[in-house]
Amino acid sequence: MKGIGPVVSVVVMMILGGADVAWSQPEDGSETRHPRMGRRGGPGPGGAGRFMIPLRRLGLTDSQRDQVRGLMEQNGEVLRQAEARVRDSRQALRETVSADVLNEGAIRAAAVELGTAEGEAAVQLAYVRAQIWQLLTPDQQVAAEQAEARMQERREQRGQRVAERRERLRGRQQQ
Repeated sequence: MKGIGPVVSVVVMMILGGADVAWSQPEDGSETRHPRMGRRGGPGPGGAGRFMIPLRRLGLTDSQRDQVRGLMEQNGEVLRQAEARVRDSRQALRETVSADVLNEGAIRAAAVELGTAEGEAAVQLAYVRAQIWQLLTPDQQVAAEQAEARMQERREQRGQRVAERRERLRGRQQQ
């Protein structure tokens, strides 16, 4: 089980990062982005955008929008609680790591708690995402998969650019 916390953390951050991209895509399908994560009016706790399904690009019917809204209202409190637990666990780990006295056992316990909280939050997110997925038509599901693939490709390209910049910086520092 050692090391599962960081893995779960990366998965959750990928979900949330992708959600920001998915949520911020304009309805007209243009490539202009307007990131909203972490700002008022963004997806917030329980926002449909955090599931990486680019709902705004799928041409949902009014009925589908109402159903998604209903699912989010039904699950909003559970998602908010899961997010609060992750936030509190992350803060506890930060405090344990920066304590005046090193306590490896306490750090490991806090890391395990964070990993557990992130895992439970990811399961809750996946559960609601699966419910939303079932509301989509087969054509909308295909369009969503294609949009998710494009978002993943952009994330990978961004990661490659960051890695290249780091390499250039390392090269300059070694000179």
